[in-house]
Amino acid sequence: MHKHWKTRLAPAALGLVLITLAGCDAAEQSAQKLAEEAKKEAQALINDSVGEVVDEVNRQVDSLQDSTNRALGKDDKEQEQEQEQDAEAPQVEPEKPIEQGVET
Repeated sequence: MHKHWKTRLAPAALGLVLITLAGCDAAEQSAQKLAEEAKKEAQALINDSVGEVVDEVNRQVDSLQDSTNRALGKDDKEQEQEQEQDAEAPQVEPEKPIEQGVET
C-alpha cells in the first residue's frame, strides 16, 4: 500500500514541477518584453529631449548673431549676402604632410 501511494504521487509531483517551470518561463519572457519596452521608451524620451535642447541652442545662437550684427551695424541684405557666400565657399580640407621614411 505504501508503494501504491508513491507511484501515484510521482506523476503528480512531476506535473506540478512542469507547471511551475512553465510559469517561470512565461514570467521571464514577460519581464524581458517589459524591459525592452522600457528601454525603447527611455530612448525615445532621450531623443526628444536632445532634439529640444538642440533647437533651443540654435534659437539662442540665431538671436546672438542677430544682436551682434545689429551692434556692428549690418543690415539684413549684408547678412544674407554673407550667408550665401559662406554656403557657396567650398570646404577645403588641410593637406596631410608627406611622411618621409628611411629605407633600410
